[in-house]
Amino acid sequence: MKLLLGSAAIAGLAIVVPAMAADMAVKAPVPVYAPSWTGCYVGGNVGGGWGQNTGTRGIINAGNATLNAGVSVPVTLNTGSSGVVGGGQIGCNYQAGSIVLGAETDIQGSGIQGSSTVFIPSPDGGITDPSTSHGNERISWFGTARARLGFTLGDKLLLYGTGGLAYGGVKDSASFVLTPSGDGNYAGATSETKSGWTAGAGGEYAFNGNWSLRAEYLYVDLGSTAVRMFDPNRPGTFIDYSFQHRDNIVRVGLNYRFGRPFGAK
Repeated sequence: MKLLLGSAAIAGLAIVVPAMAADMAVKAPVPVYAPSWTGCYVGGNVGGGWGQNTGTRGIINAGNATLNAGVSVPVTLNTGSSGVVGGGQIGCNYQAGSIVLGAETDIQGSGIQGSSTVFIPSPDGGITDPSTSHGNERISWFGTARARLGFTLGDKLLLYGTGGLAYGGVKDSASFVLTPSGDGNYAGATSETKSGWTAGAGGEYAFNGNWSLRAEYLYVDLGSTAVRMFDPNRPGTFIDYSFQHRDNIVRVGLNYRFGRPFGAK
């Protein structure tokens, strides 16, 4: 009988002790991640741009006294450009506390363009002809390579400033005509890739895991472009125009950040 009781006790312990040990086992902690902007991202954007761009006429070699008198009055063309922009961006961020450091590059298609026509009456009361000047300027595409420095407000809002290199394709044309005689009919055009600088600011809000929505303003300065106009009937003579390319860009965009979802637990 004692042998049977002892065997039953041992069997009971064999069942109870592992169960108690399993209950007392320390479970591995579930990792908790603080919200972070650290990581690389890719996205797209759309917006618009505008500028008070100007073209300034200057004579270098007009060839005769009548033409010299007709262009002696300085002319500024306020082309007032505007248009839609859109493209894509890619970048990376690193967050330390509430400070976020980053770098970004983007490429944009652009419909920003403007034109202006100025009529100049006879500068000497009718002895010489009046003149008409026309100019057109366009930014057909542009891109930037910028640093970003920002800080977080709460867990999901990032405010930042940004600045760096800008570059783009610009197309300019100009004409000058003495009327009504037509003694001077000049025209010229140029298409170039220009470089300059950009600076601006923006805000970005993270939502739905890896996605964030952004709004941004940039000032883009691509410098100036010279257009030399020629008259096929007056070889060896020319007139120059200088166009400035300074534009304001406002755009909204959507980014997808690779890696761990924002604020994952």
